Amino acid sequence: MEKYHSTFWTALSLFVVILSYNMGLGGFHTPGPGLMPFLLGVFLLLTSLYLLWKSLLKKVATEETATEEQSQTNYQKIGLVLASLFFFALLLEPLGYLIVTFLFFVLLFRSVGNRWRTVLMASAFTTLVTYFGFTFFGVRFPKGILKF
Repeated sequence: MEKYHSTFWTALSLFVVILSYNMGLGGFHTPGPGLMPFLLGVFLLLTSLYLLWKSLLKKVATEETATEEQSQTNYQKIGLVLASLFFFALLLEPLGYLIVTFLFFVLLFRSVGNRWRTVLMASAFTTLVTYFGFTFFGVRFPKGILKF
């Protein structure tokens, strides 16, 4: 089953890479509209090719049975992620990027089962890195109630 998933993601990432390349990558100081989707497509392509390679090397009969038993879907966590994405989009303008993103990562990291100290530190680090990383490239985020 893993082979089919990896093949799907490989095909999708190739599609994204080709379309984003056709949109134009631009230069280093003037990035084009296709640069970010191209980079994400390449990352997805490399990841899916690795997973495809890994799944092809597995012993099919014995390991598929073991992985199917371990990969039971947790619909509660899927619902939590979908709801948090909805509320992220809903609260982004009024509260601002920093607050909403921090709370979003706290919720996601905590749902995985990490300790509170790890959750808070990872959430703060991820929020600040994404904020300063994207603002370095000129992306403006909703300021919300913090006004900076």
